Parts: sequence; C-alpha cells; structure tokens
Amino acid sequence: MKKWLKITLGVIGGVILLFVIDLICIFTINKPLFAIKEDNGDSINLVYKGLIYDTYICHEHSVPQIKVKGAKFTCAFVKFDETKESTYIPTEVENVSISISDISLTGATVIIKDTNENPYTQGEWYKIEKQIDGKWYEIETLIDNYGFNSIGYLPDENNEVKHIIDWEWLYGELSLGSYRIIKEVGSKYISIEFGIATTS
Repeated sequence: MKKWLKITLGVIGGVILLFVIDLICIFTINKPLFAIKEDNGDSINLVYKGLIYDTYICHEHSVPQIKVKGAKFTCAFVKFDETKESTYIPTEVENVSISISDISLTGATVIIKDTNENPYTQGEWYKIEKQIDGKWYEIETLIDNYGFNSIGYLPDENNEVKHIIDWEWLYGELSLGSYRIIKEVGSKYISIEFGIATTS
C-alpha cells in the first residue's frame, strides 16, 4: 500500500513540477514547453494550445494571457475613434422587443419580436458599438465599402424574426468588453447589449 502511495505522490509531484516549469517558461521566454503553436498566420499575436490551458501572446498585453481550456478569449483589438461618440439613439418601439443569444467572438443570434397588428419589415442592416467609460462608440470596420442585402423580413407565426449575425467579415473578432448591436425597425433604432468575457 505504501508503495502505491509513493508512486501516486511521485506522479502528482511530477505533474506539479512540470506545471511550474511551464509557467516559468511562459513568463521568461514567452513560450510554454507543453503546448502546440496554433498557426493562424499572425506573427505578432501567438496562441499556444495546451491540454489544460491556452497561452496567448498578444501585443496589446505586456504579459502573456493564460486562459483555461475552452475559455472565450482573443488577441483581437477593436479600433474606434475616441473623439466620435455614437450618433445612433436607440429607443423603445411599441410592441417590439429584442433579445440576443449564442454569443461568440464572431457572431450572435438576435431575435426581434413584433406583436403589432401591422408588423414592421426588418432588414439585414446592423451596427456594433463598444461601450467605454459609459459612452458608446461605433467600432471601425475591416472594409470601407460594404453593404447589406436589400431584403425585408416579416415576423413568423411566433411574431419573431431571427437574425443569425456573423460579423467576422465586417468587424473581425471582438475583443473583451461591453457591446451593443443596433437594428432598425421602421424608422427607429433598437439595440441589445451584450458582453465578450473570458468565459464561455
């Protein structure tokens, strides 16, 4: 029995030692020993995938970012003009509500419910803004000349329109922070806030 106890303690001690060595390497040479480098074609921001945690070497951070496996994190840096606050003024629209789900770094599902007798027609257009110190700023797009399909959607039998939004083509991955998606209903703007955090 003592033999198995010694073996068990030896294995646990060995694992702890390897973990400590790995952490030392991360913070000294910016590279873990026990991880595989993810080739994303980016020579500035590096990601090392480990068994238990992933290590992000981001040029926006002075120290490596260690995240538990499966955590939601990106080295992406969202740009915005600090001198230009949002010009959009979301408001409440009678009998219309908006919700959001399935949030990821590159997309989300937005559902707009309209119970009006004559419901509004909804389009694909949207804007994403980031909140900084209580103020909203429209984030910069990856491309200058872009547009949305000119399609009008009416609510289904549940009075809902589901918008599956993939913003990667327009904004790329969102960095950590507080955001809102703005949609247009009739001639008014409505919005739903959401957050990008370190946990999924």
